[in-house]
Amino acid sequence: MTDVTRTGEAPPSVPGVLRWEHVTKEDFDRIDRREALVLVACSPLEVHGPHLPLGTDALEAEGLMLRMAELLPDRHRARTVIRLPMVYAAPDAVPQPGSLRFSTGTTVRVMTELGTTLARQGFRNIVVSNFHGSPRHFVAIEAACEKVNRAVRGTRMVSIFSVLVDRLTGGSAQLERFTDGFGCFQPGDLEGDTHAGVIETGMMLALHEEHVSPRYRELPRKTVKEWAKANGYDPDVLKPEARAGKAGFLAMLAVWKPNLHYWLHETYSGNPSLANMGNGREVLDTLSRKGAEVVAELLDGTLDPLAAHSPLWPKRFLFLNPWVSRIVEAYLRYPHPIG
Repeated sequence: MTDVTRTGEAPPSVPGVLRWEHVTKEDFDRIDRREALVLVACSPLEVHGPHLPLGTDALEAEGLMLRMAELLPDRHRARTVIRLPMVYAAPDAVPQPGSLRFSTGTTVRVMTELGTTLARQGFRNIVVSNFHGSPRHFVAIEAACEKVNRAVRGTRMVSIFSVLVDRLTGGSAQLERFTDGFGCFQPGDLEGDTHAGVIETGMMLALHEEHVSPRYRELPRKTVKEWAKANGYDPDVLKPEARAGKAGFLAMLAVWKPNLHYWLHETYSGNPSLANMGNGREVLDTLSRKGAEVVAELLDGTLDPLAAHSPLWPKRFLFLNPWVSRIVEAYLRYPHPIG
């Protein structure tokens, strides 16, 4: 293993959060890399209903990580924060034209190589942001972080989404299971809200209103559960414990089948018409505050990066092994219309 080293003696002259692609060599050499915080978003380019841009997940991931940086406690204000361009090599995009498809292995390799080159240059604190709820995606990011942390001594590379999934929902990517909840929603508003529904539409109104089609106000509520019932699936197939990955493997397969096939026909799940800039800001700020707490723990050294995982980490073989994926997809008769 290689030790990371301190470089430079003064902070760069560029104020605020630095964009990697804009930094000059002169400014770069003044960064205290051991103390700096590197941010990178890794989310797909994929279809998000008829009303949201294809880059929604990536734009949300970037919005969250920048807001997290703003909310860091005063003791970390002197650190240089530098953001990389977003990475869109992500698996399990909605299987419709407009989405870009990559394998899980590609995500692991890209993020491992990215983390490794940062660590070899002396950067110790690396936070990967994401807003794509596919287990194969965020577990792949976790695997890359684990590889980098074990390969280069002193590196602290963490998938922030995975830690939040663990702390807020117990393993589910569905925010309806966030026990503290959001004060702006009524009971039932978030049921089935998994993709391009009220959560994401509201966040995008708060972050990039100019890219949201006004059509969202007219869209009806749609959910995977309702579609599954209408298409002959067991009405209990989408039980919360199965969605959270706590059920047995066969039960998980029963959950995956309607979820996978739903996206061959639909482009969103939830109720986009409930969204507004106000509830979008509340979601953004609530999640960012929770994320900033995690980042502060990482910087303080109280969060062990080798323990910063989602509850699905023990089952990573099921999500990361390409042969398991091929067998499961064949068993579920799931085609790949975009690649």
